[in-house]
Amino acid sequence: MPILSDIDHLFKSLIETPLSTLGDVPREELPVIVIDALDECGGLRHDSAGRRDYESLLRTLKHWVEIDHLKKFKLVITSRPEDGITQTFPESISTHVNIPSGNDVKLEDKASDDIRVFLTSKLSGMGMEEAWVTEALDYLVPRAAGMFIWATTVADFLQTLPAKRFLTLQTKNSKNDRERFKDLYYLYSTVVKTSFGGLKEEEIKGVTSVMGAMISAKQPLNDDALMMLPGESRAGTCCD
Repeated sequence: MPILSDIDHLFKSLIETPLSTLGDVPREELPVIVIDALDECGGLRHDSAGRRDYESLLRTLKHWVEIDHLKKFKLVITSRPEDGITQTFPESISTHVNIPSGNDVKLEDKASDDIRVFLTSKLSGMGMEEAWVTEALDYLVPRAAGMFIWATTVADFLQTLPAKRFLTLQTKNSKNDRERFKDLYYLYSTVVKTSFGGLKEEEIKGVTSVMGAMISAKQPLNDDALMMLPGESRAGTCCD
């Protein structure tokens, strides 16, 4: 199996070679390749090896417009407009589409429509009255500000005690916090405070142990790793 740094080999074996075997496929049936969050490639790695991997990936992706049999396939890349990426894919060889987020999003934008559809599906399955669902949608959709992760976090948060937790979100949105509420981190803060506000002292120690290990490791921890933590029985108590 090729190592992760062998970007050229991975591109050839996973994309270029398989697509070259498709032959004369009707245009409307051609696959679309999506690379999401290219700017976040490499995760938390900031060493020289991680940087080389990232730059190699950019060079490899640019081959897309240089290889004849790949030109007919659509490559969709989502990313923040970082200099390295925009320079690799200038408008002369690609089509740039700006997707507004945050304060730039308006209620009539497609992003808000998509979030409303998603939240409607989630809220309608919570067993609440239709009037409550409508009120919640009218309140939550504008505050999502086009951020789907905001909408999914809210939907998960409201799965338990939806009426009570929705009231918590409304209460947190005082006049002074109106702009802060649009911030994803402020939503996370509300979720954490609500979810862990009633923990006992021993449970808090367990959560602190697990979270501290995750932050130090800078990667997800599997069950075997968690069992090696001091006080793993306490950590298991609060997470079951």
